Amino acid sequence: MVEAIAGGASNFVLGTFAAYLLVLVGIGLYSARFMDTVGDYVIGGRRVGPVVTGFSERASEMSGWLTLGVPADAYSSGIIAFLNGLGMIPADLFAWAGIAKRLRKYSEIVKAVTLPTFFATRLQDESGLVKAIAAAVLIIFEGGYVGAQIVAAGTLLQVLTGMEMWLGVLIGGVIVVGYTFLGGYFAVAWSDYFQGAIILVAFIVLPVIAFQTYGSPFAALSQMEAGASLTSITGGTSGWAALFGILSYAAIGLGVPGNPHIMVRFMGIDRIKNVRKAALVAQLFMFVAYIGAALVGIYALVQFGAGIENTDNAMPLLTLELLPDVAAGVVLAAALAAMMSSGDSQLLVATSAVIEDVYHGFINTEASQAKLVRYSRIVTLAIGFASILFALVAKETPIYTLVLDYAWGGLGASLGPLLIASLWWKRLTKWGGIASMITGTTTMILWTQWSTILGSETIASLPPLLNGLLTVYGLAPAFVLSTVALIVVSLLTTPPKQEEVERHFDVMHKPLSAVIDVNGNSESETTNLLTDGGRPKPKVITEMDNVRRHVSDSDYWDEK
Repeated sequence: MVEAIAGGASNFVLGTFAAYLLVLVGIGLYSARFMDTVGDYVIGGRRVGPVVTGFSERASEMSGWLTLGVPADAYSSGIIAFLNGLGMIPADLFAWAGIAKRLRKYSEIVKAVTLPTFFATRLQDESGLVKAIAAAVLIIFEGGYVGAQIVAAGTLLQVLTGMEMWLGVLIGGVIVVGYTFLGGYFAVAWSDYFQGAIILVAFIVLPVIAFQTYGSPFAALSQMEAGASLTSITGGTSGWAALFGILSYAAIGLGVPGNPHIMVRFMGIDRIKNVRKAALVAQLFMFVAYIGAALVGIYALVQFGAGIENTDNAMPLLTLELLPDVAAGVVLAAALAAMMSSGDSQLLVATSAVIEDVYHGFINTEASQAKLVRYSRIVTLAIGFASILFALVAKETPIYTLVLDYAWGGLGASLGPLLIASLWWKRLTKWGGIASMITGTTTMILWTQWSTILGSETIASLPPLLNGLLTVYGLAPAFVLSTVALIVVSLLTTPPKQEEVERHFDVMHKPLSAVIDVNGNSESETTNLLTDGGRPKPKVITEMDNVRRHVSDSDYWDEK
């Protein structure tokens, strides 16, 4: 029965998909007109408005993990899947309230368009070690993230058309890489806005129609064989297992400050005064989407019982079952949209790490903006190809696990504590930052391999407390250990020049118009802010100069 449903609307869905693809190509071609500098390509020249930024910030994170992964989690686990928002919603609110304005100002003050460059400048690291390690982390984990989105796209295409998984992976990969290649951040942000609107509508409409069809799902769940666990907020567990299970869901939110495809939204917003409006858009989006995604998975369980072998198929199968062809095509286009919105964002961040932080930072510091943009597109293709290969290898891994363990968690543990400390702790040192990145990365990788290292039988035989600790989501211990390493090593090593750091933090609390005039020149009283010990800053962190010269709207610099 499930297989028959899967092919029911394939022709129309493919037509909808083709029309959607044409829209994306149009966005990419239009956006390519603005790609004069690498700053444009990486963060859109800081000209993206609050509504687009808010939608883009959420769509870039939610991805195939939300549209397929969270419904799959709800299909497998029941109402405990609602806890996916337990950590994410407050963590995203903290990011908008405590990070967005500071990062937007600080990155502009030091003229950095990527996080590795920002870290190196903030920590006054002239050796290049901070930038190199941060860039390596980004390339590895963001590349894996792109692969996860391509796997999600391949899974959806397989359900819709019956095509082989490898073919769906190739088609999804070509789409993501193609329009990122064309238009850079402008294409990503504006397509995310378009896609985000579809996602929001999809996760409102589908649960409403399911409720009209089936009524409340909870009575049906309680009558199933595993009803006790499906209707339990702890998944039927108790004691230490329940505590660590809830902690694992809450720990997902720790990944927000370490994921650059989210942070770059803060760096790219047009005016600091628009942060609050963008935050409101993002929070409303998140609240509705997380509830809707979990409800979709629960209703799929009500409809199909245990008949779906690949749980990632729960959302598209329920959509094809409940909706007429036209509505199903739109909703499933939204799922594709979410996957591509994340894939393109993550691909762009990985590209910037190679071009801006490796090539421009170490190989050719005098490279022209035209050459940097050209090479950015070449690297986009190269990383995209590598991500497609990764997706082909990992195509059997559940999307929920693939994202959390091999992408989101790695970025959150390695870069999250460092980003927060960079904006809030003046005593932070470059060695503390390096220790934090290495500790977070290593811990996250090892924690996902405990069952392989120790064996599942050995873990099961451990005392409940230790067993629960080893099965908790790895981002929780990795984030804690990364933070401890950052603090301890920073206190034991020489801090950066505090006079310069004090100037940075002082100016960070002022509007940009008090620091930089409409032509991009620093004001006299803060000239030293943009120098390093009286010497001009290296050319590697002055990409935004060209952006300022071609932005004609003087109101852009007003922070009223």
